[in-house]
Amino acid sequence: MEVTSHLLRLDELPYDILGMIFMNLSLQERLTVIPCVCKSWDEIINGPYCWQEIDIGDWSRCCDPNKLDRMLEMLITRSSGSLKKLRVFEIQTERTFTFVVENASSLKILRLIRCNVTDVIVEQISPRLCMISFLDMSYCTKIGAYALEIIGKNCKILEGLKRSMHPIDSVGKPVQNDESYAIASTMPNLKHLGMTYNLMDTHGVLQIFSNCLKLEILDVRGCWGVKLDKVMVKQSFPKLKILGPSPEVSLIYQSIWPGKW
Repeated sequence: MEVTSHLLRLDELPYDILGMIFMNLSLQERLTVIPCVCKSWDEIINGPYCWQEIDIGDWSRCCDPNKLDRMLEMLITRSSGSLKKLRVFEIQTERTFTFVVENASSLKILRLIRCNVTDVIVEQISPRLCMISFLDMSYCTKIGAYALEIIGKNCKILEGLKRSMHPIDSVGKPVQNDESYAIASTMPNLKHLGMTYNLMDTHGVLQIFSNCLKLEILDVRGCWGVKLDKVMVKQSFPKLKILGPSPEVSLIYQSIWPGKW
């Protein structure tokens, strides 16, 4: 019996499949090239099909704040509530933070890096982030322990937190364990925690060990106040991987930290 196969042409694929394909293209290609190909592809780009994951990290690093706000509003509006992942640098306005959380009810992974977010803004937006499982607020210098406590109380299913700081931000400053205590007291379900160049010391880390019993990865590179007996830690927490405090580049880090972006 002769076996025949029917191969679909690219323009015959369902919109959701094409959307998944287009997600592999750069932001510029999706916005400027794909819409010019044909009417149906323009409809896909203007719909939710390829905006379930929005990564404008590189584009937003040195972007004009007003231009960044407009871009975020356009892309999140196109996602029509289906947005699962968002990565962006340097959001400056409270209005934009509010827009993000009000229009991204399905958000699971949120990376707000080097953003102008404050404790007050976190207090306002955290109740709408209850579905977040991974949060990155690295290099956000205007938040502290209070913001982390509010996040922990509202984001009950949070499994990953990244709170890396720049080495310059820790130079000459005294030890502070308030952030580690806030994490330990409100985020018991954490599995992955990144705290590079944080000001905590050994006491702060031990408090995290005591309360975050599901922890699998702890990154304390550059946390010079942390002095751990790794043999003891290995015996007490055999499944826990610790990076640091020496800031060496680690292949382990590259392979086990969740998510590529």
